[in-house]
Amino acid sequence: MKRMKNIILILTVISLQFSCNKKYDNPPANEVPVGEIISIGDLKDMFTGSVTVIDSNYSIVGNITTEETNGAFYKEIYMEDLSGAIKIQLKASGGLYIGDSIRINVKDVTMSEYGDLIQLDNIDVDLQVVKIATEKFVEPFQSSINQLSINEDQSRLVKLNDVEFTEMGMTYADAINLTTGSRILSDCNGNTISVRTSGYANFADDTLPSGKGSVIGIFTIYNSEKQFVIRDINEVKLDSARCNGSSGGGGGSVVPVTSFNVDFQGFINYDDIEIDGWVNFNETGSRLWQAKEFNSNVYAQINAYSSTDISNKAWLITPPIDFDINTNEVLQFRSAIAYYTHESFTLYYSSNFDGINVLSATWIEINGFNIAGSSSANYDFVNSGPIDLSSYSGIGYIAFKYEGEAGLGKTGTFILDDIELSN
Repeated sequence: MKRMKNIILILTVISLQFSCNKKYDNPPANEVPVGEIISIGDLKDMFTGSVTVIDSNYSIVGNITTEETNGAFYKEIYMEDLSGAIKIQLKASGGLYIGDSIRINVKDVTMSEYGDLIQLDNIDVDLQVVKIATEKFVEPFQSSINQLSINEDQSRLVKLNDVEFTEMGMTYADAINLTTGSRILSDCNGNTISVRTSGYANFADDTLPSGKGSVIGIFTIYNSEKQFVIRDINEVKLDSARCNGSSGGGGGSVVPVTSFNVDFQGFINYDDIEIDGWVNFNETGSRLWQAKEFNSNVYAQINAYSSTDISNKAWLITPPIDFDINTNEVLQFRSAIAYYTHESFTLYYSSNFDGINVLSATWIEINGFNIAGSSSANYDFVNSGPIDLSSYSGIGYIAFKYEGEAGLGKTGTFILDDIELSN
C-alpha cells in the first residue's frame, strides 16, 4: 500500500512538471486590437493643427518605405497606403524594414507636426504593430521638383528625374563630426530642393555625384521648404551630362578658362555661392561661402560666429585655368574683415585637383599679396594687388580658404569681392 502511494505521488509530481513546462513554453499571445481600419489620409485629416490624441479604436494598414539599417534614419519609419503617407516616430529602434506590410493600432496615440510635417509619436512596435507580410515594396511616385505638393505628397517615396547637385566636390554630410548635411538638388529649370543627410548615414562621407539623372528618396518638408531624404546611395543615379552639357567635375569635364571677373552681384543675402564651374566646399562643419549685401554691394563672406561645429573650414575654388594659352596671367581681388579675431584666410594653387576631390589634391600656398587683417577696419576693402601667376603651366586651380573655430573664439568674418583673372 505504501508503495502504491509513492507511485501515485511520483505520477502527480511528473504531471505537475509537464503542466508547468507547457505553461512556460506557450506564453499567451500579445494581440494588438484591430478596431476600425481607416486610411492614412483619413487619419491625417483628423489632425487639428496642434497635438492631437486619437481617442477612437482605429488602425491603419500600409507598407514601410524606409528602414534604419544604414544610419540614414533613426527611430523613425515612413509608411504609405493608396491614400497617402505618414512619418512614424518609434519608441525604440529596429524591427521594421522596407517592404514590410503592417497594421498599427493608433488608439491613444498622439499626432503632431514638426515643421509642418505630420507624424505619429512614440509608437511601440511590440505593443501596437502587427507585421502582415514582407517584401511588399512601394513603387516610388515619379515627379518633378515643382510638381511636388507640400500637403498631398509629404512623406511619400518619390523619384525625381533630370536633377543634379548644384555643389561639386562636397560630401553628403559631415561624417567626422556626425552632423547633418544639407545639399541642393536642382533641375534644368532652376527649381531646387534641399537634400538632408544624417552624419551617421553610411554614405555621409561619399562625394556628391557630379552628373544629372534620377534620385529616389522620401519627400519631406520643413515649414515651407521642400526637403528630400535619400534612403540608399544605390538609388542615386546621377551619371548623365549635366544641364549645361558638361559631365560636371574637373580635369577637362569643365572647359578651362583663361580669364574671369566675379563681383557676386545678383546673389541674394545668405545664398550659398554657386557659380558654374566653381567649387564651394566645406571641409569641416556645415558652413559655406555665402553672399552678403552691405552698403548696396554684394560680396562673398564666411565666418564661424555662433557655429556649433567643432571647426569650420571652407574652400571657394575657381574653374580650371589653362595657363598655356596665355603667358602673363595675373590674379587680383579685394578682401575685407569684420570683427577680426584671427588670421583666417589662405590662398592656394593646385595642378592636380580633379574638380571634385578637394582633399586628395596637392595645394601649394600662394604668398606675397595684400590682405585685410588685424589692422583693417570692419568692411574696409583692401586690394590684393597683382598676383603674378605666369610661372604656372598646364591646367591649374586657385582656391580661397577660410578656417575658423568657435570653441577657441576664432569666429571673425572674412570677405571676398571682385575676383579677377586677366592677362
